Amino acid sequence: MAAYVHPYYPLGLELPGVQPLVMPFEKILAVFFTACGMALAAGWYMTGRAKFLSTGERSMACWFLCSGLIHLFVEGTVVLNSKFYQDTSGNILNEIWKEYSKADSRYATRDDFVISMEAVTAFIEGPGCLLIVWGLLKAKPWRYTAVLLVSLGQFYGDVLYFGTCLHGGMSRHTRPEFIYFWFYFIIVNGVWLVMPMACMIHAAKKINNAIAGTGEKKHA
Repeated sequence: MAAYVHPYYPLGLELPGVQPLVMPFEKILAVFFTACGMALAAGWYMTGRAKFLSTGERSMACWFLCSGLIHLFVEGTVVLNSKFYQDTSGNILNEIWKEYSKADSRYATRDDFVISMEAVTAFIEGPGCLLIVWGLLKAKPWRYTAVLLVSLGQFYGDVLYFGTCLHGGMSRHTRPEFIYFWFYFIIVNGVWLVMPMACMIHAAKKINNAIAGTGEKKHA
């Protein structure tokens, strides 16, 4: 039997024991995006019971719930399991990373920056996202400060992620096909630029308005 030739870039990359996908990639994507949809739906249902939340705040809570679960479970997996590409069990979390590594093989090669960044994302920003959801549901006074801090961390991490790729050359680690480069690498990761920026702007407005209101009361 011929040895399995992996699809990761650069093609000569040495990954001892690398195994092909157990699931078809269509099923992997279907499971991932269905799970995301369920998390968003659960968030919308939970926030619907908090009548004081605006539509924007409910949407933000849904984002942080989905994002937090992705950070903890999906990104946490790649931090803790360095040999995910050797898995033959069909574990969906390992399958996700075997598929995504076609867009960025640095996860398989355990790039120092990428894994360190993912550790911070998974185990600090992940719980932070879920804390924000609780803070929004309970109208905690610190909720917008937390939104600002966690969103800044997400945005900054994504900027560095793209920045290191640009500096080293994107084609070194990413397959050129549309689904890998444009969809997985650019579009999916780009969500963590757009959404955190929107959340930071919203949180900054809320904090600024609160401070302005306090100042007006003092001078009244």
